[in-house]
Amino acid sequence: MDSAANRELNPWQKRQATLLYHYSSLAYVEGLLNRIDQLVSFADSLLEERSNLDPAGRMLANWQPIDTAGHFSTYAYPALMEFREGVIKDIAARAHQVFDIAGERQCSRMLDEYAYQMPWATQDQEGQFKHRAQAVFHYASKISEMMSRPSLWDDFVFWSLWQEDGKGFSHIPRFRVRSDLCCFSGDTPPRTGAYVPADDPYGSLQFGWTGGYGELGNTYTLNQFGKLALERVGREGLWEDVDGLHRLISGPEGLLLRNIQQRERSRPHLAPAAASRESFEDRPCRWFFVELIDDEYEEIDGTYAGTSSVATATRPHRVEAGQDVPQSGWWYTPAQMGSRRYFKKDDRFPELKGSDYGNVLWIWSSDQSDPKL
Repeated sequence: MDSAANRELNPWQKRQATLLYHYSSLAYVEGLLNRIDQLVSFADSLLEERSNLDPAGRMLANWQPIDTAGHFSTYAYPALMEFREGVIKDIAARAHQVFDIAGERQCSRMLDEYAYQMPWATQDQEGQFKHRAQAVFHYASKISEMMSRPSLWDDFVFWSLWQEDGKGFSHIPRFRVRSDLCCFSGDTPPRTGAYVPADDPYGSLQFGWTGGYGELGNTYTLNQFGKLALERVGREGLWEDVDGLHRLISGPEGLLLRNIQQRERSRPHLAPAAASRESFEDRPCRWFFVELIDDEYEEIDGTYAGTSSVATATRPHRVEAGQDVPQSGWWYTPAQMGSRRYFKKDDRFPELKGSDYGNVLWIWSSDQSDPKL
């Protein structure tokens, strides 16, 4: 069996899988619909309050047609409704394993064109509307960027997303790497969900789907400079060690990088983003499916690299016969040949009658794939 099939996800891969399943979840897209509804409701209230000012504005303030609430109602407001209808269609398409971008860019362009200024509203109302709209678009962009083909998410992108949405997590789902569900870059995956490169611990995970245009692309992994950065600042320092990364891009190796600007070398806080632009390359790979295990979770320390000294919940690897099963999965005992079996959480490990092996221990199997017929 391929040795890559026997490994578990490393800590940052678990965080990446968590984010992919989070942004692709029905709950997340339903959250987007709820935010759009709130924005539409706010726009409705503004129009109801301010639209009667159009005649006075045209007469007394020399408003042009583009300056009126009526113009907003006719040209800008429909963009919000189209955005909303598109998300409703996306929710329905999930039943057919079809995923798509959220459509926020089109809505944003329409609002920029037809509601760039809102003289019919007060300055505070205009500011509130634009602030709320940008928050909705930012929320939606995580769906769109993840679903765009080819995927462009590298480890720095995942780290940035973790700082924003995952840093406060106290636990994440448990995952199982399924080597029996695999494909190659350019292929439509055999199952909708997250996929991990089979042979690269620094290759970023991707989300793929089976209902059309959900093929997996190349993974983004550390190039020669990225590996140098890893060596200098360590896994935990990517991308948090601002001083270490600043020294790197300002040192002899960094000065050879033509795409890093002098202002980035003179401003330490820009070093992580500058170093990340030089740290990755894309390459084709073999992908393994990352299965999300229902209703099972792992306690974490909140960091992206998983290197904090805070104690985390780990899977017991050896449990005596007669004890409860701590986690659903495949287990075996060296007391009996061919003993590999699937146990559900809270089952009880059986004793082996007539065994002269001594205390019978059941051990978590490194191979969690289903048996092949």
